[in-house]
Amino acid sequence: MTSKVAKNSFLKLLALFTVIRGYNIAALVVAMIFTAYFIFAKDQTLSHFFSTYKVHLIVLASAFTISGGYIINNFYDLDKDRVSRPLTTYISRFISQSFKLNVYLVLCGIALALAFSASWRIGIFFIIYQFLVWLYSHKLSRLPFIQNLSYTILGMLPFLALLLHYNNYSPIIFFHGLFLGLILLIMDISKDLVSYKGDLIYNYKTLPVTLGIPKTKLILSILILISIFWTIIMTQFEEVGHMDYYFGISAIYLLISLIVIWFINKKWQFNLFYLSLKLMLGIGIISIAWIKINPLDLQKFFPIN
Repeated sequence: MTSKVAKNSFLKLLALFTVIRGYNIAALVVAMIFTAYFIFAKDQTLSHFFSTYKVHLIVLASAFTISGGYIINNFYDLDKDRVSRPLTTYISRFISQSFKLNVYLVLCGIALALAFSASWRIGIFFIIYQFLVWLYSHKLSRLPFIQNLSYTILGMLPFLALLLHYNNYSPIIFFHGLFLGLILLIMDISKDLVSYKGDLIYNYKTLPVTLGIPKTKLILSILILISIFWTIIMTQFEEVGHMDYYFGISAIYLLISLIVIWFINKKWQFNLFYLSLKLMLGIGIISIAWIKINPLDLQKFFPIN
């Protein structure tokens, strides 16, 4: 009996982890911590950074809010996910819709409590943010290209909360933000190519369904070209430190992607392309550390003074 309860509990946790896309949340937490320490708090030591609790409240509030966003989005996309993400849908059946809704409300409540603990400005910001997340799932996710653009903006807003906290408006921060936005937008449109069959069956107005795959590839190509141009610009800033290695490698990868995108047509190929973009973004998150340290001199990663 005990083993059965333990098994059911494990399956529920696994289902919940799948619904909230725990791997994406983990990546977000790492990205925000790295951004806060290596970009916003460049002059702070590691010990001083971790003692500033408000930053970590913002990171946790962001993680809980986006986790809730994935849950509410799961409500609206359940039908098409049965076609586009069958394994994920199968795993998520171990938790009921009412359970998901309760978890969503709890996560949003905890996020707001954490945000207001950081400051009233951050609290107001997260009230607006949570409303926008709901609006995206309820309305904006049905509008061609608007859904991609709004998804990208929502993915970047937690970093705006860090901007509000540090009150740092250095131009390089906005350049970093634009590069992140371009990659997120390319990824989201690529994801629509992966889910094309499910979107077509359930009449989701994505770019591939509305414009067709060739025109969607053309839009992706334009965005990739802009991103290549932007990586070149980023290498010209001294403030990026040794992260210029990453931008240089990214330019080469994007140039290859610009060619490859026109020769792939199958779902698994689009999925591989999408996963390669996620890998590129993941490497970019880790490479943020190169702004502050020399990758060939890693003992500086934990400065004492």
